Amino acid sequence: MNESMNKLIAIWCCFSLLQCTGQVKHKMEYFNIELYKDWEIDNRYSQREDKKFFKKQHERLSIWFVHDNIQVERTSIMHPYRRTPIYFRKNNVLYTNEIEFYQFSIGIQKLYDETGKIIEEIDNDKPYIFSLPQLIEKIKKEHDVDLEDLRQGCSVHRRVDENLKKPIYEVYLLSKEDPYSKKKYFLIDGVTGELIHTTSYPRRSDEIKTPFNQYLISLEKKEQEDNSYYKSYKGKDYTKKEWEAFEEEWYKNTED
Repeated sequence: MNESMNKLIAIWCCFSLLQCTGQVKHKMEYFNIELYKDWEIDNRYSQREDKKFFKKQHERLSIWFVHDNIQVERTSIMHPYRRTPIYFRKNNVLYTNEIEFYQFSIGIQKLYDETGKIIEEIDNDKPYIFSLPQLIEKIKKEHDVDLEDLRQGCSVHRRVDENLKKPIYEVYLLSKEDPYSKKKYFLIDGVTGELIHTTSYPRRSDEIKTPFNQYLISLEKKEQEDNSYYKSYKGKDYTKKEWEAFEEEWYKNTED
């Protein structure tokens, strides 16, 4: 066999190997209630045919048989992560696996069809250039609070806010000065990680407005002040915003 033929066979073998590799499916995951046979029944909840509750040390497990799906929710009394695989009820094949941190979805979530083929991928972290690990580290460094420890009484929310037109984190911590009656609120930019706003508020209050809503009200008030009549100079009326711009330009020309 000549050298050219040997090269052709080698190329064909490599091509065939690549094709086979591309066709390999991921390892399919199935629901199997036997995996939880060593968990004890959680008597805090009423057991039903369509709802089962278990516990094992710090872990908590609820299994919901809902319509066409089986939902297995796994949480902990120690940390705020929640893992919820959902399976097709007809063949027990995994449909999706959602991971949450304080009740908001994180990571890349894959959706499968009934044969185990990936039909969609959702990147829950995409808008947040300032990542969740960075936020955890920031709060730990600046406030000595571990957001991954439920015992510290904190909570976190995040979303792309329509009012601010950007992704944001909202962090709630117990007040260091008065943890029994006050909380601290931090509004953090989800792109830069910069602190946008912070305030203290009572833990128990009849106030309907949230710290975020109070912040929006303050922005509206400032905008009204900036755009309302402020003073007149040489026969011209200025809003506060226009006057500040005028003063800045005047000082700049004076220094030149």
